[in-house]
Amino acid sequence: MQYFISEDRSFEFVVTEDITKDFGLHNHTEHYVISFITKGEALLLYNNVSVILKKDDTFIVRPYMPHSVKVEADTQILSLCINKEWFYSESANEISQKVSAKFDEIAAENGFDNRINSELTDAIGLIAESIGDERYKLSEDIQRVADKIAQKSSDIYLLDQLSEDVYISKYHLIRKFKSKIGLTPHQLMIQVRVRNAQKDLALGGRLIDAALDNGFYDSSHFDRCFKKIVGISPSEYQRKIRDI
Repeated sequence: MQYFISEDRSFEFVVTEDITKDFGLHNHTEHYVISFITKGEALLLYNNVSVILKKDDTFIVRPYMPHSVKVEADTQILSLCINKEWFYSESANEISQKVSAKFDEIAAENGFDNRINSELTDAIGLIAESIGDERYKLSEDIQRVADKIAQKSSDIYLLDQLSEDVYISKYHLIRKFKSKIGLTPHQLMIQVRVRNAQKDLALGGRLIDAALDNGFYDSSHFDRCFKKIVGISPSEYQRKIRDI
């Protein structure tokens, strides 16, 4: 896997290849993800529907959309991860121009055809058009719980506290939360901790600091959780990062 991160951290390209991995049910809380199958095929599960994606297929994952992706070693996927806040500060055209400029930097060395650039531009336009669409919004109570988990991910935030905050019994909260998010509150907390650790490592932070600062008090637990969600170990991830 390779990670090409923009200088302002507003977007990144991820090249997934040479890995056999089932990225189990998860979501992305901060990003829209546009993925293009450049080689082989992948099994995508979302909304309880399995879809086999083949070469030249594109799919979009919206924030908090539960999904899983299974890939084999002969598969290559180019993913564009865009911070969702960027769509509120710049137009789709402005975003596409900046993304296209960086795509050109990595296209030649990875053998990417320029038509992929066109697919990414179209997908960015579709995302921009859907901003504010009620169909993609979480209910107010679930959004509030998700936000609290994101804000306090490195702290111990008990389920009892979460349920009291939104006036829902903890058992009902777990069922409702998992039906909408795809994860239990605890699972989302671990995922957010790992994503925050990724940010720290991308900025050059030390492995031990990324673990401790994000609530992991055991390096083996950190390694295990990180590899389950990201697909590779924290140290390997840091070696695979390149600024663009």
